Amino acid sequence: MSTRWNVIVAALEGHAALVDQVRAKLSHAWSAPSPCLFTAAGAAELQAQPLRDVDAVVFIGGESSAHAPTLALLSVLDEAAVPVLALLDGRPEPGNPFEIAGAIVEPLTAHPARLVSLLHGLLHRQREIKRLREEVALNQRFHGGLRGEIAKMHEELQLAALVQREFLPRELPSMHGVEFAALWKPTHFVSGDIYDLVRLDEDHVGVFIADAVGHGMPAALMTMVICRSLITKEIIGNSYRLVPPSEVLARLNLEMIRRQGRTTRFATAVYAVIDCRERVVQMAKAGHPPPLLLAADGTSQLLESSGGLLGVFPDETYKQIELDLEVGDRLLFYTDGFEQAFPGAPGSSGAQSPPNAPNYRYRTEFDQLSRLPGAAEMIQAITRKIDEQIGSIEQIDDLTMICVKAGPLLPLQSLPQRAERTTHKNPRTHGGDLRLAS
Repeated sequence: MSTRWNVIVAALEGHAALVDQVRAKLSHAWSAPSPCLFTAAGAAELQAQPLRDVDAVVFIGGESSAHAPTLALLSVLDEAAVPVLALLDGRPEPGNPFEIAGAIVEPLTAHPARLVSLLHGLLHRQREIKRLREEVALNQRFHGGLRGEIAKMHEELQLAALVQREFLPRELPSMHGVEFAALWKPTHFVSGDIYDLVRLDEDHVGVFIADAVGHGMPAALMTMVICRSLITKEIIGNSYRLVPPSEVLARLNLEMIRRQGRTTRFATAVYAVIDCRERVVQMAKAGHPPPLLLAADGTSQLLESSGGLLGVFPDETYKQIELDLEVGDRLLFYTDGFEQAFPGAPGSSGAQSPPNAPNYRYRTEFDQLSRLPGAAEMIQAITRKIDEQIGSIEQIDDLTMICVKAGPLLPLQSLPQRAERTTHKNPRTHGGDLRLAS
């Protein structure tokens, strides 16, 4: 054997004179050459030396070796996984420190061959124990490093969530009696949904909502690209032009295609320009769930328009529709996560649908919002409904909603002088370009 075991022979309670005798007995009983290096040491010396170099300890003591220092030393050896063979000159009482520490206890008069056999078994076991302890220590270091990396990733995700929230509007506009409120509820830290509510001028508000396909960080990064590529207003000399919704989506589509690498990333979106003074809405969508009109008379209508996904076909066109808002009308813009936000809805056959399966229960929940007085109350109600659902803590998809409520018009005398239109909008037709004087 190339490596010899280091065995410490230590005396307790006045048995130091027997150390050399026991060392010689164990060495002679072992077949030559002995694989063990027997080293004499006192209890204090044993505590002072590094235990990683000790393979086993042979204690020599009496039956009364039950004082506190002995128990403390045995506890240290047990924690270091160093096996102990105790040779006592009498039978110890039950509950003695050697028994507590898991040591093997033999009479001092035991046959040397028996002692060598016991020691041989302990040492061979010790080799495997040391290997296992090294693996555990390595795994603990790896686990500590992995835990550190997870904490770093957690911190980075929190920072990414803060950055994404910076792209959301901090204040929601309210203009000429038209109210706006919004819900943004990511599945995890970041969201594949994004929205914007921007005051375009003294009369117009732009409403944008998009859903990047996928979840997590890739979808969240795509929402950054979408926000940076969104152009809703152009400055032309001393005047400006509000870009029509159909053109906004067409430009956004081309920009997403231009930025794509080898992997195709696409998204759905809807953009609307609301004239809050005249209560006219121009809108176009790109593969997105149709907005819902909750009319003041209690009826509801999905506002359909054609247009494919963003980021797929460069020649895609987006049909623009127009509608008039009456006092008390409400508009809901939302993402497709609401199709799974209310699980357990009855199927067409009357049976229960699988949990979290897409369903139309959200339409019922949306229709009930028309009973509420304002946009903020509508958002509060739908948020409460979502939180009440089974499994709402681990929602399946990101959820985003924008509520628009057309309240009573302000008295005309309190309204500022309207900017002059240089071109007129043709109602109910595709296009409807507005070019306003500054």
